[in-house]
Amino acid sequence: MKKQMRSCFFLLLLASLVLIAACSNGANPAADTGSNTPASQTASGGGGENKEPIKIGAVFSLTGPNSPLGVPEKQAVEMLVKEINGSGGVDGRPLEVIFEDDKSDNTEAVKAIKKLVSKENVMAVLGSSGSGPSLGMADFAAQQKLPMISMAAADQITNPVRPGIFKTPHTDLHATKRIYKFLQEKGITKVAMLNDSNAYGSGFTAQLKKFAPEYGITIVAEEKYGTKDPSMTSQLTKIKGTDAEVLIVAGTNPGPATIAKEAKQLGFTIPIISSHGSANSKFIELAGEAAEGVLLVAGKLLVADQIDANDPQAAIIKKFVDEYQAAYNAPADGFAGYGYDGLNILIEGLKLADFDPSKLAESLEKVNYVGVTGEFAFSAEDHNGLHEDSMIMVEVKDGTFQILK
Repeated sequence: MKKQMRSCFFLLLLASLVLIAACSNGANPAADTGSNTPASQTASGGGGENKEPIKIGAVFSLTGPNSPLGVPEKQAVEMLVKEINGSGGVDGRPLEVIFEDDKSDNTEAVKAIKKLVSKENVMAVLGSSGSGPSLGMADFAAQQKLPMISMAAADQITNPVRPGIFKTPHTDLHATKRIYKFLQEKGITKVAMLNDSNAYGSGFTAQLKKFAPEYGITIVAEEKYGTKDPSMTSQLTKIKGTDAEVLIVAGTNPGPATIAKEAKQLGFTIPIISSHGSANSKFIELAGEAAEGVLLVAGKLLVADQIDANDPQAAIIKKFVDEYQAAYNAPADGFAGYGYDGLNILIEGLKLADFDPSKLAESLEKVNYVGVTGEFAFSAEDHNGLHEDSMIMVEVKDGTFQILK
């Protein structure tokens, strides 16, 4: 009897297991089919479309002497990323920008871009803020065939042209021509130059010397200073002893602000023209009262409220200025604009490439984009896409920048 009961028990147990297995196998075939689909991929239009983030690298000078450039560049990019992702991303994919700090150092910039390529597998890179770091990055990017858009001004970043290497600021060539046109209008012919010895300042000086004869300019003094030098009194004293009619300063803050203060202390009476590398609110903040009367060559963004409403750039400048002010409770400057334009140009290039990273370098040469810096028209021969006529001359008056007309 006990044996018979045990047999019945095993038969019932076996039947139960078969029933459970049958229910399990037929419960939801669709769920089982999709169990190997990565979480980063979602269905779109009935098909499995890749929704992996579009990964972009950004190397900016967030610390060190170039931080007044790099910090607003990063902020502008972060603002734009938030706007883009809030509107559904790029081609339905989220945009991810991975930031690195080059510490205003050439070697650190190269380390940063190498890290972005090897560890993050980015499809393109923005940066850097300074010309020296950008030149080192550009060499590596060109070797790797990695598209790169620099926020630095040196002409040699994009001249000669290299595949995939672009930049957003006006070059020192554009600024040189715009300054010299202004001097021609004023009948000024004798110029003294004081430049930072870094890549930006040296490149700017090379352009000033190159185009001087074309504009009837005579260089009567040429002095240099180091990026981290605390004083330029000795150089200014030498310049004061010449017959220069104007002093052109090529550098990024804080150097030009220090020069403005020390020139005032030495009793300089000739006008000072500072390059677009120092054309931001930080210059006025650092120079204080000594900024008054200093002239600068700049992009239109610096005086956004003074731009004619019919100007092709007026709408995007207003949008950018308003959004930046709202996001950071601070005025936007040209450096922030360089970062903003750089990311927008990169996205335009991706669209033209049909979002194929292998075609991005070539498609960037076809981008036409009205930005806050200027009207960009890239080509195979021009990887900056700007012209000196989109630059303006401004003067510091009553603690603010005013267009010179």
